[in-house]
Amino acid sequence: MDQTQPAVLVTGASSGIGLATARHLAANGYHVFAGTRTEEGRSKIEQLALNSVTPVWLDVTDPEQAEQAIAEITAQAHGGLFALVNNAGIGPPSVVELLDLDELRATLEVNTLAPLRMMQLCLPLLRKGQGRIVNISSMNGSVALPMVGGYSASKFALEALSNTLRVELRPWKIPVTVIRPGQVGTAIFDKAREALQERLEELPPELRNGYGPLFARCAKLNERGARGATPPEKVAAVVLKALRARRPRIHYLVGADAVWLDIGLDVLPTRLLDRLIARVSGMMKGRP
Repeated sequence: MDQTQPAVLVTGASSGIGLATARHLAANGYHVFAGTRTEEGRSKIEQLALNSVTPVWLDVTDPEQAEQAIAEITAQAHGGLFALVNNAGIGPPSVVELLDLDELRATLEVNTLAPLRMMQLCLPLLRKGQGRIVNISSMNGSVALPMVGGYSASKFALEALSNTLRVELRPWKIPVTVIRPGQVGTAIFDKAREALQERLEELPPELRNGYGPLFARCAKLNERGARGATPPEKVAAVVLKALRARRPRIHYLVGADAVWLDIGLDVLPTRLLDRLIARVSGMMKGRP
């Protein structure tokens, strides 16, 4: 690699936000180590045909593979890392009452524990490179909405770790930034469409009257979100902004939906916000 280019590791770089970020950073003077866990993902990265993008095998849930990836980066990036961008994530929908605990463990493993693992492994390289950490969270990392309670739990936890690290890493002047995108145009909408239909069919008969309207409304919102979602390139542009800033913000919001939810969280009483969310999600039959 060109040692004059700041080195950045992007996890989950085979599609969506990660792939857009790898492409955008490479086009703006960074050398990107693009983490991928599949042959298909590696092929997409290689198709970029950019000398400043190096694919690395990286299943963030596999400790041995994560350590091997960091060893490869250490051997190539002699000046250390300028940034770690924790992007890899999953978000299967489910009402909390029926949330499968094994599925929740998998969500926490990918969205919370794996980013922590990557931060721990990368910190020696970040100290050497006088670098920074950028964690891709979600608007669901500050506002918990129906059907994504497990996903929100994982992102709330990631933000808690980010808040703590931001203070603990002050002696080394390593900034920790959280990016909260709203709905982003990725494959998540197709996955959600399939999962919502499957889980609606699995609803116990005695719960259909209560949860049925929520599933129906979420399916409509999913289709609306797919049509109006923020392009992943806009998130990539904010990542670049966070890397270029002398003093990056603690939080960046991406997308109008993320901004409006953040405003609602700040100015509305919790009970009123609950009622608005219940109305939007088709759950107004319940108690206020």
